[in-house]
Amino acid sequence: MNKQLSKKQRINYFLINLISFASIFLILGLIVFRLVQTSIYQTVDHDLKRLSQDQKFLSHQLLQVERTQGDPSQLGKFDTPPPNNFQQQVILWSKEGDILNEAELGSRFYDFQKLTLSTDDLNKITSVQIKDSNNRSLQFRSITLSATNSEKVAYVQLLVNIDPIKGTVEQFKQILIICMIIFGLLSIALSYFLSKWFMKPILISWKKQQEFVENASHELRTPLTIIQAKLEKLFTKPNHTIIEESETIALSLDEVQRLSQLTSDLLLLARSDSNSLTLEKEPVKINVFLKTVLIPYQELATAEAKEFIIDLGEEQQLLFDKKRIHQLLIILLDNALKYTAPGEKITVFSTVKNNEWLLKISDTGIGIAEEKKSAVFERFYRGEESRNRKTGGYGIGLAIAKWIVDEHQGKIDLLDTDPKGTTVRLRFPVK
Repeated sequence: MNKQLSKKQRINYFLINLISFASIFLILGLIVFRLVQTSIYQTVDHDLKRLSQDQKFLSHQLLQVERTQGDPSQLGKFDTPPPNNFQQQVILWSKEGDILNEAELGSRFYDFQKLTLSTDDLNKITSVQIKDSNNRSLQFRSITLSATNSEKVAYVQLLVNIDPIKGTVEQFKQILIICMIIFGLLSIALSYFLSKWFMKPILISWKKQQEFVENASHELRTPLTIIQAKLEKLFTKPNHTIIEESETIALSLDEVQRLSQLTSDLLLLARSDSNSLTLEKEPVKINVFLKTVLIPYQELATAEAKEFIIDLGEEQQLLFDKKRIHQLLIILLDNALKYTAPGEKITVFSTVKNNEWLLKISDTGIGIAEEKKSAVFERFYRGEESRNRKTGGYGIGLAIAKWIVDEHQGKIDLLDTDPKGTTVRLRFPVK
C-alpha cells in the first residue's frame, strides 16, 4: 500500500471516528440537558397543577376580592391569608382583561402592569415573560383558569417565578458546553489514535499479501523455468526417441507434480485466509486412522535404513476432520523423513488423557535452532535455503499444519529431542 493511499485511508478513518464521537457526545449532551430541564420544571408544574385543583384556595382568592372590591379596609381581616409570595402569584382578571386584585398584589402590581390576559391556552401550563418596573425580564410558569363561581372575576391566573430555576439551568448549560468542548478535544485525540490503530492490521495484512504474492511468484517461477528449459532442450534434438530423452521428460513431469502440489497448497492458504474453508468433523477411531497413515511411512523409513517406532495408546473415538488431520500428519512425517539421516530414529506417540489428545512426532535428525522455532510456521520460511531446495520444500507446509491445528482449537509446539533432533507436539481438546 503506497503512502498516499495509506494517508488517505487514515484520514477517512479519522473523520469517521471524529464524526461518530461528536454525534454521540452531542446527542448525549442534548438528552442530558433536556432531562435536567424537564425534571426541574416538573416540580414547578406539579405545584401549579396542585394549586389549580385546590378549590378551597381558589375560592378564598375569589371571596377575598369580592369582599374588598368596595371596601379596601376589609383587606387582611379574613381567617386564611392568601399564600402569595414573590415566587408564587395569583392574578384575578375581569372579562375585559383588567386586574381585580391590585390591592393584594401591592407593590408587585407594577411588575404585572404590562401583563395581558390570554385565554388561548386555558387550563394549560405555559411560559410567560414580562418586564418589571426596572425593565428586568422576569420568567414565570403560568396556568389560567375560568372562574365559574364569581360574578366579578372571569379568570384566575396562577404564576410561579422561575428566575432562580432558569439561572440554575443556564449555569448547568454552560457547564455542559464546557464539558462538551473538553470531550470534543478528547474525541479528536481518540479519533487520531484509533485511525492509527485501525490502519495497523490493514498495513500488516497488505504487507503479508505483498510478501505472499512475491514469494509465490518466486516459487512458481522455479519449476516453470525448469520445465521450459527441458522442453526447449527436446526441440534441439527432434530426432531423439522418447527413451533417449526419458530423463528429461521424467524431470519435467517431476517439476509438474511439484508445481501442482504448490498451487494446491497456495490455494488452500488463500482460502484459509478468506475463511471459506470449513471443517467436516466425524467420529474417527484414532488408532485405526493413525495406522493407515503411519504404516506406509514406516515401510518407507525401513527402506531408507531409518528406524520408525509407532507407540499408540488405548483405542479411542474422537471427533475431527479426517482429511485435514491426515494432511497434517503427512506434512509432519515428510519433514521428519527429509531431515533424518539413515540409521537415525523417528517415533510417533499417541495417547488420550485429561480430556486431551496428545500426539508427538519425534526424530533424531538435524533439529531446529531455538531462535528459528518461532519463525518456521511463517509462510515460505526456510531455515536453510539449500537444504530445502534439495528436499523439494517450499516453506509453506508448516504454515498449513498450524492452520489445521488452529482450526481444531489445538496447539502445536516444537521441542528439542534428547540428545538431538526435533519433537513436534500436538494437543487437541477432546469434546
